[in-house]
Amino acid sequence: MKYTYYTDGAATMIKKNGKYLREAGGWAFIKLKDNDIISEQSGGCPLTTNNEMELYAIYASIRDFTDTCDENDEIEICSDSGYCINIFTQWAAGWKRRGWRKSDGKTIENLELIKAIWDLIQPIAISFKKVKGHSRDRMNQKADKLAVEAKIKSKKTGKTAGYNQKDDPLLGKKSL
Repeated sequence: MKYTYYTDGAATMIKKNGKYLREAGGWAFIKLKDNDIISEQSGGCPLTTNNEMELYAIYASIRDFTDTCDENDEIEICSDSGYCINIFTQWAAGWKRRGWRKSDGKTIENLELIKAIWDLIQPIAISFKKVKGHSRDRMNQKADKLAVEAKIKSKKTGKTAGYNQKDDPLLGKKSL
Protein backbone atom coordinates (compact mmCIF):
# COMPACT_ATOMS: atom_id res chain seq x y z
CA MET A 1 0.00 0.00 0.00
CA LYS A 2 1.27 3.49 -0.82
CA TYR A 3 0.61 6.47 1.46
CA THR A 4 1.13 10.03 0.33
CA TYR A 5 1.93 12.82 2.76
CA TYR A 6 1.69 16.49 1.84
CA THR A 7 3.92 18.50 4.16
CA ASP A 8 4.50 22.18 4.77
CA GLY A 9 6.10 24.57 7.20
CA ALA A 10 5.54 28.26 7.88
CA ALA A 11 7.53 30.79 9.91
CA THR A 12 7.38 34.52 10.52
CA MET A 13 10.26 36.95 10.28
CA ILE A 14 10.47 40.07 12.42
CA LYS A 15 12.75 43.06 12.01
CA LYS A 16 14.68 43.93 15.15
CA ASN A 17 17.56 46.40 15.35
CA GLY A 18 17.78 46.41 11.56
CA LYS A 19 18.12 42.61 11.31
CA TYR A 20 15.55 40.05 10.24
CA LEU A 21 14.98 37.37 12.86
CA ARG A 22 12.67 34.40 13.00
CA GLU A 23 9.66 34.27 15.23
CA ALA A 24 6.89 31.67 15.51
CA GLY A 25 6.43 28.80 13.09
CA GLY A 26 4.11 25.94 12.29
CA TRP A 27 4.33 22.59 10.55
CA ALA A 28 1.67 20.29 9.09
CA PHE A 29 1.08 17.11 7.16
CA ILE A 30 -1.89 15.57 5.42
CA LYS A 31 -1.93 11.79 4.96
CA LEU A 32 -3.66 10.29 1.96
CA LYS A 33 -4.42 6.75 0.86
CA ASP A 34 -5.87 6.28 -2.64
CA ASN A 35 -6.23 10.08 -2.89
CA ASP A 36 -8.50 10.19 0.17
CA ILE A 37 -7.47 12.12 3.29
CA ILE A 38 -7.18 9.72 6.20
CA SER A 39 -5.48 11.99 8.75
CA GLU A 40 -3.75 15.30 9.28
CA GLN A 41 -1.62 16.81 11.98
CA SER A 42 0.01 20.10 12.79
CA GLY A 43 1.99 21.83 15.49
CA GLY A 44 4.30 24.72 16.04
CA CYS A 45 7.06 26.44 17.88
CA PRO A 46 7.22 30.03 19.23
CA LEU A 47 10.77 30.64 17.96
CA THR A 48 11.98 28.78 14.88
CA THR A 49 12.91 28.98 11.20
CA ASN A 50 10.98 28.10 8.09
CA ASN A 51 13.47 25.35 7.21
CA GLU A 52 13.10 23.82 10.67
CA MET A 53 9.31 23.74 10.24
CA GLU A 54 9.55 22.27 6.71
CA LEU A 55 11.91 19.59 8.00
CA TYR A 56 9.81 18.88 11.06
CA ALA A 57 6.72 18.37 8.88
CA ILE A 58 8.66 15.69 6.98
CA TYR A 59 9.89 14.17 10.25
CA ALA A 60 6.37 14.03 11.71
CA SER A 61 5.05 12.45 8.50
CA ILE A 62 7.65 9.72 8.59
CA ARG A 63 7.02 9.12 12.30
CA ASP A 64 3.31 8.79 11.55
CA PHE A 65 4.03 6.39 8.70
CA THR A 66 6.33 4.18 10.78
CA ASP A 67 3.86 4.24 13.70
CA THR A 68 0.71 3.44 11.70
CA CYS A 69 1.62 1.59 8.51
CA ASP A 70 2.94 -1.87 7.70
CA GLU A 71 6.59 -2.56 6.95
CA ASN A 72 5.83 -3.39 3.29
CA ASP A 73 3.97 -0.13 2.71
CA GLU A 74 5.48 2.74 0.72
CA ILE A 75 5.54 6.44 1.53
CA GLU A 76 5.65 9.43 -0.78
CA ILE A 77 6.47 12.84 0.69
CA CYS A 78 5.13 15.80 -1.30
CA SER A 79 6.81 19.06 -0.30
CA ASP A 80 7.13 22.53 -1.78
CA SER A 81 10.62 22.80 -0.27
CA GLY A 82 13.22 21.87 -2.86
CA TYR A 83 15.85 22.47 -0.18
CA CYS A 84 14.39 19.78 2.08
CA ILE A 85 13.92 17.30 -0.74
CA ASN A 86 17.51 17.84 -1.92
CA ILE A 87 18.80 17.13 1.58
CA PHE A 88 17.47 13.57 1.49
CA THR A 89 17.78 12.81 -2.23
CA GLN A 90 21.16 14.44 -2.98
CA TRP A 91 23.18 15.70 -0.02
CA ALA A 92 22.66 13.68 3.17
CA ALA A 93 24.54 10.57 2.07
CA GLY A 94 27.63 12.67 1.34
CA TRP A 95 27.26 14.64 4.54
CA LYS A 96 27.14 11.40 6.50
CA ARG A 97 30.28 10.06 4.76
CA ARG A 98 32.07 13.29 5.75
CA GLY A 99 31.03 12.99 9.40
CA TRP A 100 27.91 15.11 8.91
CA ARG A 101 29.77 18.08 7.42
CA LYS A 102 29.17 19.93 4.17
CA SER A 103 31.70 19.47 1.35
CA ASP A 104 33.34 22.77 2.39
CA GLY A 105 33.66 21.46 5.96
CA LYS A 106 31.00 23.81 7.34
CA THR A 107 28.36 22.72 9.82
CA ILE A 108 24.85 21.80 8.73
CA GLU A 109 21.91 23.75 10.13
CA ASN A 110 19.17 21.66 11.76
CA LEU A 111 21.56 18.70 11.82
CA GLU A 112 19.91 16.89 14.73
CA LEU A 113 16.57 16.96 12.91
CA ILE A 114 18.13 15.95 9.58
CA LYS A 115 19.93 13.00 11.21
CA ALA A 116 16.68 11.91 12.91
CA ILE A 117 14.90 11.90 9.54
CA TRP A 118 17.83 10.14 7.85
CA ASP A 119 17.74 7.36 10.45
CA LEU A 120 13.97 6.95 10.04
CA ILE A 121 14.04 6.67 6.24
CA GLN A 122 16.80 4.08 5.93
CA PRO A 123 14.64 0.96 6.36
CA ILE A 124 11.54 2.17 4.45
CA ALA A 125 10.49 2.53 0.82
CA ILE A 126 10.30 6.31 0.45
CA SER A 127 10.09 8.75 -2.43
CA PHE A 128 10.00 12.53 -2.51
CA LYS A 129 7.99 14.69 -4.88
CA LYS A 130 8.43 18.44 -5.34
CA VAL A 131 5.14 20.33 -5.59
CA LYS A 132 4.81 23.98 -6.47
CA GLY A 133 4.12 26.05 -3.38
CA HIS A 134 1.29 28.56 -3.19
CA SER A 135 -0.22 27.24 -6.40
CA ARG A 136 -3.42 25.45 -7.22
CA ASP A 137 -2.35 22.17 -5.66
CA ARG A 138 -5.25 21.62 -3.27
CA MET A 139 -3.37 19.42 -0.79
CA ASN A 140 -0.37 21.76 -0.68
CA GLN A 141 -2.72 24.68 -0.01
CA LYS A 142 -4.42 22.73 2.77
CA ALA A 143 -1.08 21.78 4.36
CA ASP A 144 0.02 25.42 4.15
CA LYS A 145 -3.20 26.58 5.82
CA LEU A 146 -2.74 24.08 8.66
CA ALA A 147 0.91 25.15 9.15
CA VAL A 148 -0.04 28.85 9.25
CA GLU A 149 -2.84 28.17 11.75
CA ALA A 150 -0.39 26.20 13.93
CA LYS A 151 2.12 29.07 13.72
CA ILE A 152 -0.51 31.55 14.89
CA LYS A 153 -1.53 29.27 17.75
CA SER A 154 2.07 28.79 18.84
CA LYS A 155 2.70 32.53 18.75
CA LYS A 156 -0.42 33.21 20.87
CA THR A 157 0.19 30.46 23.42
CA GLY A 158 4.01 30.42 23.48
CA LYS A 159 3.84 26.62 23.40
CA THR A 160 5.67 24.09 21.26
CA ALA A 161 3.70 21.21 19.77
CA GLY A 162 5.53 18.37 18.05
CA TYR A 163 4.38 15.05 16.62
CA ASN A 164 1.13 13.90 18.29
CA GLN A 165 1.04 17.27 20.09
CA LYS A 166 3.86 16.22 22.41
CA ASP A 167 6.96 18.13 23.44
CA ASP A 168 9.87 17.18 21.23
CA PRO A 169 13.53 18.01 21.91
CA LEU A 170 14.02 18.33 18.13
CA LEU A 171 11.94 21.53 18.16
CA GLY A 172 12.62 24.92 19.65
CA LYS A 173 16.38 25.11 19.34
CA LYS A 174 16.38 28.59 17.78
CA SER A 175 17.08 31.74 19.77
CA LEU A 176 17.25 35.47 19.14
